[in-house]
Amino acid sequence: MSNVETTNEKKKPRGIGRKILRFFGILLLIILIAVAILAVRHHIKCKSDREIFADAYGEYFTTSHGEKINYTFYDSPSEELAVILPGYGCFTAHYEFDTFAERLKDDYKILIVEPLGVGLSDGTDRPRTVENYCEELHELMEYLDYHKYTLMAHSLGGLYSLYYANKYTDEVEAFIGIDASVPHQSDDAPWIAKPENTNKLYKVLRVVYFQTGIQRVLTELSFDETMKQIPTLTDADRDKMLALYCTASMTETQMNEMAELAENMDRCYDMKFPEEVPVLYVLAKDNTDSMAAWEQVHKDIISSNDSKVVVIEGEHYLHLTNLDGLINEIQKWRSDTSSNEKAA
Repeated sequence: MSNVETTNEKKKPRGIGRKILRFFGILLLIILIAVAILAVRHHIKCKSDREIFADAYGEYFTTSHGEKINYTFYDSPSEELAVILPGYGCFTAHYEFDTFAERLKDDYKILIVEPLGVGLSDGTDRPRTVENYCEELHELMEYLDYHKYTLMAHSLGGLYSLYYANKYTDEVEAFIGIDASVPHQSDDAPWIAKPENTNKLYKVLRVVYFQTGIQRVLTELSFDETMKQIPTLTDADRDKMLALYCTASMTETQMNEMAELAENMDRCYDMKFPEEVPVLYVLAKDNTDSMAAWEQVHKDIISSNDSKVVVIEGEHYLHLTNLDGLINEIQKWRSDTSSNEKAA
């Protein structure tokens, strides 16, 4: 074999290696350009979105610290009031719970509350501690002159409700949790589900997924499916809801709420619902299947003999994934509780 052939054989692998590196370099450049375009588009559309959903619904209450809380009232012949609280990261409680509220109007007057940092409510620099959250909610209830009501909460709203029911026991007539959070849920959770680690993950997601505009594109592509889950919404609601879904996510207030989660769970760790407060937990089978202790940690914090924990088919957002099952369980429990009171 000549020296020329040996040299050519050595150059050939190097040439292939350079071509592969060049290919991946070009691919990376294309991805970075695409992400930059999406990020700029997202920034521009956020400004126009705020004009679309400005004062789209509800009324406002100004807290003693000067921030505005948005709320929507659904009137009904019922004398009982139910206050609906959303879970963490909710884009718009008003639209998300609209069908749920409409379906319960014969049973309760309904008040959907958007806590600070959610939907049309203001953001805030106040730490999102359970104390501050509950203080703000109680100020709203005093302003509206309601002193007896049932709390209904999805996900993390359940943790705040537990604290609230212990602080304002004389006012809370009952609690209904929609696959709601409890203080002990992270005891046996995997690493990523520990509050302090989830907080780290959300910081990354905020930059990589939300601020780049990737979340906006995926939301736009799948939004028709989201709308199907809330059939009471009209075409006029669609653009406003989409604008909120794309813009009102991972705000500074929501990021602070996640940062406070571990401490909030510690503050509530030894709490149970007072015996005077009957509780209904409706849990998603999807979660009881994936977390062995999910059902038990809910049973552990109820005290009233009228309390109940039930599991139904569906995913975490039961008010969207199994609305009929959720409504049936609430109405059945309400009827059973009322019968027990009459018998007593």
